[in-house]
Amino acid sequence: MSPQENVSPQENVETLGRSIKDSAVHLAETQKEAGAQQLSGIAGAVHAAADELTGQLPGAAGYIHEAAGQIDNAAADLRTRSLSDLTDGVRRLGQERPLALFGGAVLAGFVLSRFLRSAETSDRREDSARGQ
Repeated sequence: MSPQENVSPQENVETLGRSIKDSAVHLAETQKEAGAQQLSGIAGAVHAAADELTGQLPGAAGYIHEAAGQIDNAAADLRTRSLSDLTDGVRRLGQERPLALFGGAVLAGFVLSRFLRSAETSDRREDSARGQ
């Protein structure tokens, strides 16, 4: 008898399930780090924008720096917290403050769409520059 013949179908399913779960966790961790890097980049851009406004609107620049600091904090939290901590936090926020969760999702969607549009425009400019 080969070793596979001694394994029950249920054990095969459990092994496959563990493998899929491990792959999903690895993918989620990779995406979590990529998201933290993106947030850090956004925070840097917001800080740069605030620096540009310092001479013209010093009060507004302070608020913008504060917002960038919050984005930096979110990036740090994303890096250091476990996936289960993050999902628990989102679940609690949804239960305690559903409008805040909805607003955050809308804002994240807006930021993502702007980012994707700017990346697409940048790609088009590079393509047209190469074609000339």
